[in-house]
Amino acid sequence: MKKDGIDHIKDYKLNRKLIVLISIVISMSLIISTYMYNEGSIGQSGAQANPIIFHIHPILSLMMDNKSMAVPSDIGIDSTLWSDHSLDKYGMQAMPEMGMSGMASLHTHDDSGTIHVESSINRNYTLGEFFKTWGLDLENKIVKATANEKPITDFKNIALKDGEKILLDIKSK
Repeated sequence: MKKDGIDHIKDYKLNRKLIVLISIVISMSLIISTYMYNEGSIGQSGAQANPIIFHIHPILSLMMDNKSMAVPSDIGIDSTLWSDHSLDKYGMQAMPEMGMSGMASLHTHDDSGTIHVESSINRNYTLGEFFKTWGLDLENKIVKATANEKPITDFKNIALKDGEKILLDIKSK
């Protein structure tokens, strides 16, 4: 059956409406997905959050005057255990929606001795930088150190490595 001129006009208008509707749906999907992506990666300050690209876990054990000493939880997270902020720009940004004010690139989550090194840049972090973040003063102390049971002469400048077991035997002078 052959369509007359009115049927062609109706088909044209229907196709045009479908094209406009599809264009609107695609545009709205793009707008919503862009908004959702930005909401997940923009902090309170409006600055783009830096992705974590360097993530390792050395383990620190401390002996203080022949007694085991726990490495406190929340170093670099709790403001009372976050003394030096010189490396903050490489750590986790504030996430108020999760109740987090941010984390230093060197931090702890528990008292197991595991140091979390989570950084937006790939660089060597040192044990001395961790102690600065924590605020632990080892001046006027005698410190003997080992990494994976091998002696270390300059413990402050040892580069932290994933899975490395560091033991510090600290004695008061």
